[in-house]
Amino acid sequence: MKAFIDEAFSSALMNLKRMTENEDIKGKVAQAAQMIVDSCAQGGQLLAAGNGGSAADAQHMIAELIVKLGPDRSPIRGIALSTDTSIMTAVGNDYGYDYVFSRQIYAHMRPGDLFLGITTSGNSPNILRALEAVKKMGGKSILLSGKDGGKCKAFADLTILAPGETTNMIQECHILIYHTLCYLIEKGLADKGVIQYNDKKI
Repeated sequence: MKAFIDEAFSSALMNLKRMTENEDIKGKVAQAAQMIVDSCAQGGQLLAAGNGGSAADAQHMIAELIVKLGPDRSPIRGIALSTDTSIMTAVGNDYGYDYVFSRQIYAHMRPGDLFLGITTSGNSPNILRALEAVKKMGGKSILLSGKDGGKCKAFADLTILAPGETTNMIQECHILIYHTLCYLIEKGLADKGVIQYNDKKI
């Protein structure tokens, strides 16, 4: 068992090291952060979605924005599109699971809003439909994916590809990426005076 743990930890560390040495990834993280800061500064919000572990990641990131990641501060607007089971099951039942996010994009997205789609393969049909919907709405999108970005890459305005040959390795990188994004978003919005630190108002 110890040998397995040693191998798992070592492989994860090596994969994360690959990401830390990739200047293209770091540059795209900076671009993504600026896109989100600009959107929020203009009154927009972040809509995020994914499936399975990526759904949890979308919810995790939105929770960090609305609540806080570090010091107490004003909330940052965002919606995780995988959280409303009534909407998810109604769309799945009436239209099909491929449309569970795109239907919500049409309902929620307003000028200035931004969509973040998370899919390790880049081939999730409902994320692809959501990205198509964003384009039809005239919005902007960020794709957080792995490997070659799959079919979704062609529809995103910005794609961040995490390294890793397996889903878990890609997801481990995704966590570091979106935590970093949250810190950059907080700082960017604070610098613009959109949010304030030590804001105790609910």
